[in-house]
Amino acid sequence: MAVFSYRTFKISLDPDSKKTQGLQTGDIVRRQYYDGRNVVYSLMCVLSYGVDTANGISSPYFIGALLEGDAPQQNELLDFVRITNLFNQERSGALYLTASDEESPFMDVIDGIAKNCSLCWPISVAGEDYIDSFSQYVVIGGNAVEFSYAKSSLEYSRICKIKRISSSDGFIGLKQNFYQYVANPNMVLVSFRIKTTSPVSINGSLEYVDGETVDGVCEADTATNDWEYKFLAIIVGRSGRHLRTFKLDLSNLDVNEEAWIADLNIILLSSISNFQDASKIRIGKLNGVIDPVFGRLNGYGSYLQKLYASQAAHISGTLTAGDENGFGATFYAGKIHRNSFINSIEPVVVGATASNDISSPTGAGKVYKASGVIEMIAQTEAWYNSRIGNPYCFSFWGYFKKPCTLSIVQNSNVAATIVIDPQDTHSWIRLHAAWDLAVSRNAYSDLHFSLVPVFSDAESDSISDDAEVIELDDPIPDEAVFYFSSPQLESGKLVTQYQPTDNVLNYTDEYGAWFNRGGIGGTMQNPLLKMNFDGEGGIGTRSGSLVLKQDGSGYLANRNILWDANGNVTFGEGVVLNWDNLGDDAKEMFNGRSMKIIGQDTFSVFVSSAGDSFVYSPLTIELSLEEQNMESETITRQWYYLSGDTYIPIVGSTGSSFIVDPNAAMWGDDSVLTIKCVVTCDNIDFVDTVTIKKLLIDGYSVEVVSNKGQAFQNGECNTVLNANIFFKGRLVSPAYVAENFNVIWHKYHLPDITNEVQGWWEAELDEQGNIVKPAIDRTSPTLNLDYVIDGQDLYVCELLSGSMSVYGFPIVF
Repeated sequence: MAVFSYRTFKISLDPDSKKTQGLQTGDIVRRQYYDGRNVVYSLMCVLSYGVDTANGISSPYFIGALLEGDAPQQNELLDFVRITNLFNQERSGALYLTASDEESPFMDVIDGIAKNCSLCWPISVAGEDYIDSFSQYVVIGGNAVEFSYAKSSLEYSRICKIKRISSSDGFIGLKQNFYQYVANPNMVLVSFRIKTTSPVSINGSLEYVDGETVDGVCEADTATNDWEYKFLAIIVGRSGRHLRTFKLDLSNLDVNEEAWIADLNIILLSSISNFQDASKIRIGKLNGVIDPVFGRLNGYGSYLQKLYASQAAHISGTLTAGDENGFGATFYAGKIHRNSFINSIEPVVVGATASNDISSPTGAGKVYKASGVIEMIAQTEAWYNSRIGNPYCFSFWGYFKKPCTLSIVQNSNVAATIVIDPQDTHSWIRLHAAWDLAVSRNAYSDLHFSLVPVFSDAESDSISDDAEVIELDDPIPDEAVFYFSSPQLESGKLVTQYQPTDNVLNYTDEYGAWFNRGGIGGTMQNPLLKMNFDGEGGIGTRSGSLVLKQDGSGYLANRNILWDANGNVTFGEGVVLNWDNLGDDAKEMFNGRSMKIIGQDTFSVFVSSAGDSFVYSPLTIELSLEEQNMESETITRQWYYLSGDTYIPIVGSTGSSFIVDPNAAMWGDDSVLTIKCVVTCDNIDFVDTVTIKKLLIDGYSVEVVSNKGQAFQNGECNTVLNANIFFKGRLVSPAYVAENFNVIWHKYHLPDITNEVQGWWEAELDEQGNIVKPAIDRTSPTLNLDYVIDGQDLYVCELLSGSMSVYGFPIVF
């Protein structure tokens, strides 16, 4: 086999046509129309474009390489449309509308062919030890070359620079291994741009990775110091069971000469001529579209890979969501009884062995390996006898290593025959067939299926160009074996997304929803958590150990704990309540033990007239413990101070009181100090904290007072906080404050004094929108509090203008 010597044609626009020539270098263009007798079709690659000017008249043109189809002729329609571009991703998509294609009419939105179907699209550079040529320029030459990579420069992108730095007898250039198999009949297209510091001859070749067999060599083209577009076409003429590599030979570079290669792309002709795999949307006749979930599609409709709906979405029928690959339903809304195959996850199979090392393509169930006939039981005798003559669709997933003819036999009746072509081998495919259930012709009384493969004797050395080649447990690629998984039997002629089933089927015609995650689980027809299982809005588990009815009644633990609609709870004989069942908080509530820290929380700081010393009032603050029912011989106490996020024990402070010195080192540079005391009684810890502040009496200051103290029992905080404004120790009238200042309150939940609590001042509403608790005016000097408190809250009042001091007031529970 050899290089394809494509013909080039210059297509010019009629100057009087008033059309614009919008094609560019690297565009893959196509024309197709019916002339009344034949379909005229041409596929070309644009090599260059420009404008001819003669007698003051301009005529745009492009020069194209004919890759497939009819050669352009005079007096023909020469309206070419762009399908994609081999390197410019901004020109990779197109809208394709046809009435002359096979299986037309249809409209396709296609995009991403050049990159998504590429055999080699390098985006970085590496040395010859790197194998993955799809993402790397792989430079061969060892110590004789230097190389680098640039993302873009001017209108060129993905640029590899190679410089020869010493003499060498070996190969110098690029070696780009393919990441998938290619086979005859097909053609490899190589597109790139190149320039060199001085003219040099180059060639490109397609060969096996081991270099022993060559498909074709493009001999001695020339690269110059101007960027040039190169387009090579090499026919694949040998076995598809060997990985290929493309070599760009730059061995003719002299020492210190440089070469730049940009926009390299290697792609198959079949990928750009048959672009159905790049179709993102199809509207019209769907025949020929192959979906990874439903297989080959038929009839008219719409096929979309992504669907976004805003404002409102409506669906009639079934809504199914699969995993990231489209397999295995993870969300289902529709008819509850869809799959009638009993235990499709682990069916009863004869003639095949389970392959535990291979995962099912649906993500659910086992995979079975066979080399001959597989037999399986799909349904019971009673089910089968009641549905004879009704149409049913049988589908499953298969992986074949050789082409074959697969017969589907139902109770000794040959129901359907499926041909597995070479392009269908070496990848998981979903197969289906529909027929009317026939009367049994054998001794089987239940619904019985058999899969009978007849393998081809011809060598299967063709692997689908777009197949994902996976390694199974057999090294021989053409062995007469196949793999089977995830059967489905559904009413009607159409195949739908696979619905896993176990041994329990729910033969209902009702519609519902099923979720694989989120606490429902199980299977669609036998879920772990059942919704509306009693027909009256109840919720129950599969085992019946938990039931919650619509009126509020229900039970737990197999009726050991029951409650009625009024909330009255009844414990069964098996329920035992003892001291060990109670948590530490509950035990303490029964004991009535408690402790809290009492004492002042503010030092007033007065600055001397000279401004060089401070006077504190009071000189020290004594904190003491108020303990309830703490009589015990094992009681211990320990005081701590907060440093950053850590409480540090205060050495020697183990008594029932503690003296706070405003000049102690534990303050650091802060004006706020948090003190904690832990009292341990009978191995139970009781903890309380208090925050002490230094209030600078210099200019304006704020003092917050509470009309009901600082500590509240039983979690009910009901008090009024007043912010009194002072100037140099004297109270300022509220009228002057209202005229000259703004006040705002802040709230913190101790011990966190960094992150302010948000939204505490906003009104609370019930589900009907009624006000449960009114909003709080946090800009008033008076703050009304009435809420349930848990722990300690710190309220800080701040003046928003003038010389101000911030005063924090703690609320404790």
